[in-house]
Amino acid sequence: MSLFTAETPFASAAIFTFGLQFAGFVVAYATQTEKFYDILGSGNFLLLGIWSFFASSSPYAPVSAVATVLFVISRLWLLLFLGWRAHSRKGDSRFDEVKDKAGMFLVYWMMQALWVYFITLPIIYINTIFTLEDDVSSTLTAYQVVFLIFFGVCVVTEILADIQKSKWVSAGRKGGFCNEGLWKYSRHPNYFGEIFQWWSAFLLILPILFDKPSVYGWGSILSPIFTCFILLFAGGTGLTNAEGKGLKRYYDNEAIAEDYKSYRENTSILIPMVGYGYIPQIVKRVLLFEWERYQYKPEMSQSSEEGKKED
Repeated sequence: MSLFTAETPFASAAIFTFGLQFAGFVVAYATQTEKFYDILGSGNFLLLGIWSFFASSSPYAPVSAVATVLFVISRLWLLLFLGWRAHSRKGDSRFDEVKDKAGMFLVYWMMQALWVYFITLPIIYINTIFTLEDDVSSTLTAYQVVFLIFFGVCVVTEILADIQKSKWVSAGRKGGFCNEGLWKYSRHPNYFGEIFQWWSAFLLILPILFDKPSVYGWGSILSPIFTCFILLFAGGTGLTNAEGKGLKRYYDNEAIAEDYKSYRENTSILIPMVGYGYIPQIVKRVLLFEWERYQYKPEMSQSSEEGKKED
């Protein structure tokens, strides 16, 4: 009997993920360190993706194999990148005020477990449905090819963006802001890659969900939705942290303020493209994520600073 069946993988993955993260918390709290927080999260991704593929005793469909390879490449890069960043920074300021408080520290670890689990849902479902269905084709459909290619493009985009930004930082942050490589066409190409690779993974299974509705399958939409929430809406992370009040460092620097203003007006916030400066503002607002919440308002930044002084 297969260890990995349509009825058990999601529960098994949840137990494994939350169990592993809790074990990580116990060790981290006992030793008062956060150094392996990101590494354990990234490793959790890899273990889930690889396990969901190999645990089935059924033949592997091409779409399952390709999607899993792309997933592994994406999360392996995350593991290497976050591991390198943690080593170079010699610590993580996010945990300075919480790692000695068991309850709050545990929340961070459980939120990471939730993130890992939600993101991996489409891959788990792909590796379930495309190996257990008797009528699964042994060849890729045109629809699958399109979204596997888009998945791959998004993975490569995120990796290249991270490498280009890291090289720019290592070279001394020339010009005060990064506008090299992919960053010339998007202000946040790494977030574009991260968000849309999970939409691609979910869209791979969409035709099956319309044909054979499944709670597990439709639940996989939590992967891109949770990613969008973290990178587009959650405070202190993603675009909410990088844009808005986060732009103060550019606009308060007279040496680069005008150049950055021009860069911002002519460069897409998320989706890499050319000719962004010619697109009407209403289109940017409605379709291209150039939302009011990401605009810089000096008075908000000033009031925030005054509030900190009063505290």
